Amino acid sequence: MKCPNCGMNMSKKGYCMYCGYMNNGVMIDTKKAEHATFLELYFGEHYDKYIRNQNWFISGILGPTYLLCHKQYLVGLLLIFLDTLLSLFVITINTALRATSFNIIYWFMNRVLWATINNMIYTKLVEKKLLRYQEKHPEDFDFSVQELYKKEERFTILKYVCFGLLFMIIYWFLQNILYYYVSFI
Repeated sequence: MKCPNCGMNMSKKGYCMYCGYMNNGVMIDTKKAEHATFLELYFGEHYDKYIRNQNWFISGILGPTYLLCHKQYLVGLLLIFLDTLLSLFVITINTALRATSFNIIYWFMNRVLWATINNMIYTKLVEKKLLRYQEKHPEDFDFSVQELYKKEERFTILKYVCFGLLFMIIYWFLQNILYYYVSFI
């Protein structure tokens, strides 16, 4: 059954999980309903992918580079810098203690962390960007926000590959330099 309010599929229990509409005509938490449809306008058919973290694998593998691929350059570069510093610190400690097997465990835990939080960070950044965009363009916001997402998501797969490979090469290079210097200890 389709929701008469937003047109999405309703649950079997008679309410819409997207906008909060119930079969009796009552809306559940309208503030969240406006919020959800606000982001739903932007993401369109990819709404579930970001809000419900359905692309966790890609966001986990890419780590903070995932944000660069989605044009969040400042936050992406900052998180890459912090993640690299933390990783190099952990690798240095593990190598100095001759426990290099913990590097693999750290890398796995780091990827799980990024798989969990990347889409949350991205949706919060998009939400702030959309609020600023709505203030500048209040008259045609509904139509222009859909076009904005389509324009920003061009070549996403290519960006995943390029930024991901670049980040992995830099990370590998720094790790090898660090192994070289730590081997003298």
